[in-house]
Amino acid sequence: MALKPDASSHNDVSASTPVTPNPETATVATTPVKMVSIITKPLLPLSPPPDALGSHEHETLLEAQGTDVSADSTEEASLVAVSTANGDLLPTTVTPTHYDIHLRPDLTTGVVSGSVSIDAHINEATDRIILHAKCIAITRVAVYCGTLLASVDGDAVTYDNSELEMATIQMPYVLQPASVQIIITFTGILSESMYGLYRCRYRDRKGDPSVMLVTQFQAKCARLAFPCWDEPAIKAEFTLALSVPSNHIALSNMPVVEETEELNGLKTVYFARSPKMSTYLLAIVSGELDFIEATTLSGEIIANSDPPQRAAVPCRVYTAAADIDKVRFSLDTAVRVLELLVDMFGCAYPLPKLDLVAVPELEAGGMENWGLVLFRTVRLFITSQTSLWIRQKAVYVIAHELSHQWFGNLVTMAWWDDLWLNEGFATWIGIHITDLMYPEWRRWDHFAIEDRQAALSADSLRSSHPVQVTIKGSADIDQVFDSITYYKGCSLIRMLSAHLGTEAFMAGVRAYLNAHAFASATTSDLWAALEAASGQPVATLMNSWTTHVGYPVVSVDADFESGELRLTQNRFLHSGNVTPDEDCVLWWVPLGMVSSECALPVPAVLHDRSGLFEIPGSSHATWIKLNYNNAGLYRVRYSRDALRRLASAAASTSLMRTADAVGILNDAVALAISGHVPTSAVLDMVAAFQARQPEFVVWQILGMFLESLHQTWADRSPPALREHIRSLARALFAPQAAALGWAHRLNDSPLVARLRAISIPRAAWAGDTQVIAQALAHFEQFYAAPTEPKPFHHDFTASVFEIAVRCGPVANHARVQDMYEHSARWQLSEDHRMAALGAMACSRDPACMWQTLDYALSDHVLPQDLNIVMGFMVTADHRSKHVLWRWFKLNYQQLVARLGEASALLGHVVSTVVGDFATAEMADDVELWFADKHTAAFDRTLPQSLEFIRVRAAWFERDHNDVQQWFQAYASESCDY
Repeated sequence: MALKPDASSHNDVSASTPVTPNPETATVATTPVKMVSIITKPLLPLSPPPDALGSHEHETLLEAQGTDVSADSTEEASLVAVSTANGDLLPTTVTPTHYDIHLRPDLTTGVVSGSVSIDAHINEATDRIILHAKCIAITRVAVYCGTLLASVDGDAVTYDNSELEMATIQMPYVLQPASVQIIITFTGILSESMYGLYRCRYRDRKGDPSVMLVTQFQAKCARLAFPCWDEPAIKAEFTLALSVPSNHIALSNMPVVEETEELNGLKTVYFARSPKMSTYLLAIVSGELDFIEATTLSGEIIANSDPPQRAAVPCRVYTAAADIDKVRFSLDTAVRVLELLVDMFGCAYPLPKLDLVAVPELEAGGMENWGLVLFRTVRLFITSQTSLWIRQKAVYVIAHELSHQWFGNLVTMAWWDDLWLNEGFATWIGIHITDLMYPEWRRWDHFAIEDRQAALSADSLRSSHPVQVTIKGSADIDQVFDSITYYKGCSLIRMLSAHLGTEAFMAGVRAYLNAHAFASATTSDLWAALEAASGQPVATLMNSWTTHVGYPVVSVDADFESGELRLTQNRFLHSGNVTPDEDCVLWWVPLGMVSSECALPVPAVLHDRSGLFEIPGSSHATWIKLNYNNAGLYRVRYSRDALRRLASAAASTSLMRTADAVGILNDAVALAISGHVPTSAVLDMVAAFQARQPEFVVWQILGMFLESLHQTWADRSPPALREHIRSLARALFAPQAAALGWAHRLNDSPLVARLRAISIPRAAWAGDTQVIAQALAHFEQFYAAPTEPKPFHHDFTASVFEIAVRCGPVANHARVQDMYEHSARWQLSEDHRMAALGAMACSRDPACMWQTLDYALSDHVLPQDLNIVMGFMVTADHRSKHVLWRWFKLNYQQLVARLGEASALLGHVVSTVVGDFATAEMADDVELWFADKHTAAFDRTLPQSLEFIRVRAAWFERDHNDVQQWFQAYASESCDY
């Protein structure tokens, strides 16, 4: 699954399908190809159709397992040894090998009738069958072994409504070990959240509001749709039949093999049998959809082909008819990505087809269901008007999800404690593939300033967790879909692959996939494959990184006269106050040393607490840099003299690579926050780094640092100091914005385009009157003439909206709301429609702030998009986060009702709302307010947010005089920076 989007980012907004009139539809295929095949029909009749279920029966169904249909995910099991805190795994007395499922959902009543025939092994004598079921009422169970062995009705079933979410079927006598067939009929309900089998709002072929069927089973939500062994290691084959409206296209993991017409405007669609896979990967989509199609040469190698040639695999992208012209780029990307992955893994794509579907309401940015990959619409709707950053993000997310077809689907982690095997690797592959396809984007440089920093920041907290994480309980699984799992996991893979070499690393990966295909694996399995391929002790090198929380800071004491270098490693904490008990881990640290005399990294390693090394180039070197290309996951703290020499070299693009300059600046900021160096030392570096004019990533860090400094200082500093910080930002970004202008030039590289796109909003934030005036004029012209070409490049759309609301008349707030609600009138792309929503939260008017927050809870805003509003508001103005906190406390119960108490979305909203405070008093206020709340869905993220608040509070207390004196000293030299 792709990482939940960072809704606080002004340039990355995740969206839903706009509700707009249906334009003239392009000529595309609209019906599935019928394939001739024979499949088994359900062996038992379904439960009574939904219209035969009266209100009493519906109430009984809900009472059977409670009315909470916002199930999140958790509690899975394994047939191999796994690590859990509570051992809440299903017993292995009975295990499935094949499910034959028939579902008949009623889109009007929300009731689902179903049956499932399960081929299973009774592994030891038992009189009970225990499996997962939630919000399901089992009505009848029959067990066959050639002939009927036993049969019971629903009274013999008891439900555990706790976090276990298990159903126990009490049989009339003991069942002996054998291969059996278990046939279960049941009724369920369509979920009201974005989990399980749920109704998703969209526009049908006529352009009218309607609902489609969608599933989200990761991590533990297949049990919401049918009784099953809902644990990743308990793999089985699946055959599915789905009864849906006749005008729907029904999709699942495998191709359609037969359709039969029924009464009452329904049809039953039968799908081919799947290979062995985990329950969370089973998927269903059904609606009035169109598709475009291409073929990829990614199947098995054709026998006797010379030269060897792979079989063609059809690849389709499905969406609502009105949006079919928006997905061509995504289809072309998917075809290219799939073929690159086949070459990289040396392994054919395992299924006979690949479908991508644009889903208006989806909890995550993407979901890797095998053969039926789902995406939020903003990730697939890429047009000529889409901003460059969203286009780049789309390529990455498609590559991430398609890499899961092997790493996660073909080979699955045995339990959620090894989730990083899925997500860390898919993140690495996603960036690697994007970099192969578009090297001019420099995707790894961007990883260094955002994703890697997110991992380092989160893992510098006491409340962090190891990459191989112990799962505490039911609500815990969704919380570990976080920056540690994705970005620390990716960083560790990048560090290891750089050490082993890409060729040896990928040889180990291919061996791992071949050894564990259609099965489950653990971290130790991956290490064993990499050891065999590389001949290096990978487990010994990596265990400290994956089994322990945190990472080191390497202190550098360089004697340039003697050429001697003393290095020391200690655990790094943002708070800066590491205790001896917390500093007991010794990491394997690949040093990657370069110097003024040695451009290629020296392959030295620090194993111990400290060690002596020779400076590359010996006494001739004038500077030294550790962690070449930012490949290692650690911070570096240089002595004052070494840092002075290094900063001078970093100012020159000819002396130092961008990634290395980025690493120096990022480490300096982190070390200032933790108290290892004064903040004034970072401010001193700002001028030196201005010389790297063309480099987007360096300027992005400078802007992020100054905004963070302003946010942390704003609540407790006099207006003059706040203005000094903004003046420094203005001195940096206003000339940059003026030089680059509003128009993209023909020969501009993507990085120059990105630099222009961040310089304009940064200059406006800093108060540059020229940029603000230009943005307001552009907005007026665009709003007044929606059918005319935009008076500015589409990369600036989000910035123009944001500046118009923050700096323009109050009426602009209503105008961007109008654009959000009627995006087709202004021909807004999907990301720009979401930018309009986010811009509404940028007003400085308290009444508009409150109105926007109330609006976010209305039906105009999908639950998945709530956090976009929150994210924009906390960064819009230093006062707006306090307005948001007051509103949040008053409307908390409505938020819980809208998102679900167990929803991961609720946890994301909580961390966004409280995460930017910077005083100890606010930390205490937040902690006290949540003390009597049910916080199981965010009991990891809330402590992390509180710790971040206290870290920022300590940063201010420690350095506020230092910062004040720095700005006073420089204020005398210039009236404006």
